[in-house]
Amino acid sequence: MSSARESRYRVLLVDLDGTVVDYARTENGALRETHRRFFRTGLRAFLRDFHAANEPLWADYRERRIGLAELRLERWARMGAGPRVATAFEEALGRNVVLFPEAREALRRLSRRSRLALVTDGIARVQRAKLRRTRIERFFEHVVIAPEVGLRKPDGALLHHTLSLLEAKPDDALMVGDSPAGDGGCAQEAGVRFCWVNRTGAVPVPGIPVHRTVGNLTNLTNLTAL
Repeated sequence: MSSARESRYRVLLVDLDGTVVDYARTENGALRETHRRFFRTGLRAFLRDFHAANEPLWADYRERRIGLAELRLERWARMGAGPRVATAFEEALGRNVVLFPEAREALRRLSRRSRLALVTDGIARVQRAKLRRTRIERFFEHVVIAPEVGLRKPDGALLHHTLSLLEAKPDDALMVGDSPAGDGGCAQEAGVRFCWVNRTGAVPVPGIPVHRTVGNLTNLTNLTAL
């Protein structure tokens, strides 16, 4: 693709968890806090059981088999816990939020040369709490949290909605995210190019086009075509 074509990517649609927020560390801190408060089992077994319950439910959510309200309670019901624990865990996610080391400076640099919008899925009040604590909302012209607009990843309509707020077209934008299934699928449905933030060296997902791959957000700022 020519540099002239690439130079038109003046709009960056940026994912939050796993892209800007180190979600593994954030979740781990929240889980450890929840374990201390509510559980008497060993930590290792608790973490194993949570992930065994949580990850299939998120797959079901992306496939539209369940809603977010059901997911947030069901993962804890499978652990023998109720709504009080679900709420405590969500509050702990906000308190334990950790940005990737390069994220703040990368967002600052990107916001000086591109129009940025945050496009995230997940429980809205948890995502808002992360933004308040990290103070990164100022880098974005718009923050679009999927359930607040009645959508979810990988719905292409989520990016179309965001682009309408920016008065931009799909050809103007690049979706930046860590999930080929969620972010890449969303981009594919919307006709937007996808930049994969692949921090782990994961294998590409068949059928999901990837326009660029970067190891972190600093690598993204170094792409002179943006």
